[in-house]
Amino acid sequence: MENTLTLSGKYPAGETKPVIDEALRKQTDFAHARFSKFEKECGEFEGRFGMNSEEFLAKFESGELGDAVHWFDWYAALRGRRLWAKKYDILQSIAWKA
Repeated sequence: MENTLTLSGKYPAGETKPVIDEALRKQTDFAHARFSKFEKECGEFEGRFGMNSEEFLAKFESGELGDAVHWFDWYAALRGRRLWAKKYDILQSIAWKA
């Protein structure tokens, strides 16, 4: 799917493009850093409890694991990982058309 970004303002594309490129690069870097943080947390939980995050999620959502705080921490890390992976993917997909 292709979308179009329309720039309206008093500055020409030659001046606008570098500003937008910088903003996108910074946001992409930020999204990747956040994803990496949550990825690391999920990996630590996986090592600690001997199951991957998909197994954990199925057990957590079925109520099999109970209500211990660490399960909710893992769940939050997993949701954070998914959220920031999606944001990173979206930001990575933005490109200028020549």
